[in-house]
Amino acid sequence: MIKVFYTSSENKNYFGVNQVLNSLKKFLYKKTLIYNTGGIYKFLSNKYDLIHIHGCWKIRLFVYFLFSKLRNIKIVISPHGMLDPHSLKNKKLIKIVFWHFCQKMIFVLSDQIIVNSILEKKNVLKMIKHNNIKIIPHGIKLELLNHKNKRLKKNPLKFVFFSKIHPSKNLLGLINLWTNKNFLKNLDLSIYGEITDNRYFEKVSKKISKLKNIKYHGALYKNKVKILSNYDVFIFPSKSENFGLVVLEALASGLYVIIDKNLSWGNLKKLGFASLITFTGNSLTKEIKNIDKVKHQIRSKNYLKKKRYFLKKKHNWNIISSNYLNSYKNLTN
Repeated sequence: MIKVFYTSSENKNYFGVNQVLNSLKKFLYKKTLIYNTGGIYKFLSNKYDLIHIHGCWKIRLFVYFLFSKLRNIKIVISPHGMLDPHSLKNKKLIKIVFWHFCQKMIFVLSDQIIVNSILEKKNVLKMIKHNNIKIIPHGIKLELLNHKNKRLKKNPLKFVFFSKIHPSKNLLGLINLWTNKNFLKNLDLSIYGEITDNRYFEKVSKKISKLKNIKYHGALYKNKVKILSNYDVFIFPSKSENFGLVVLEALASGLYVIIDKNLSWGNLKKLGFASLITFTGNSLTKEIKNIDKVKHQIRSKNYLKKKRYFLKKKHNWNIISSNYLNSYKNLTN
């Protein structure tokens, strides 16, 4: 049996990371893998075969790394989007210093780097060279797929944005497009998300305060799928995501997805579940008009069944946790 220590994310802005870690630990536990989380004392007071470091830019993670090297413990690191170009711009000078002081060393000397998408792998390789980078996507809880299709075929399309309210998600860009095109002005857009940047939210709030067709409904923690299943199309204008957990949640809710063409979701376009576009007023208008022509199809039971099958096949936590477990076994054998 493999004993693994997990470092946890303490940053509330990385809600998605914590969500993934909780699910992953739950399913790994089912596979008789012993894992632990906690502080440095807990780490030092037990023997482990492997440490999985989650995230970057924390001095405590460097401490874990040093003690792991001294104790000959295998090291895996997952950046969880923290090497994303947009993320690197935040506190840029501090991160440049920290990178050269210790963060680069952690990545270079780790036994394996696990990323969540091809795009994240590319971001890592821009920073360092490493010959053991493995791509393992995030999963979705299968119980989220057990919801009823509430979409009525005759009703107009309903559009939604849900993600944290932060500049990296480009919500203001979407609002500007929505208000500057005559066609889009006649469509309703609902916004959900936790406010993680108050100044940015003030700009969003000011922009939509006098609009009747764009409304902010608060954060979306409970009954997410139940609420989202009232909509038809999820619009996500973020230009850079290491994975995009919200895309999986949108699919689980039965939504069609419009996302930026630079994100790592080309397979969804091939399956007919998403449109990958450059976010301009003309391209968004054109795509929405195309979707409107086939709205009966994206609301159909068969279409929902196809999405559920895809999620069960590709983003099932049982399968994904097995991939992690196999990686850990290969490193420790």
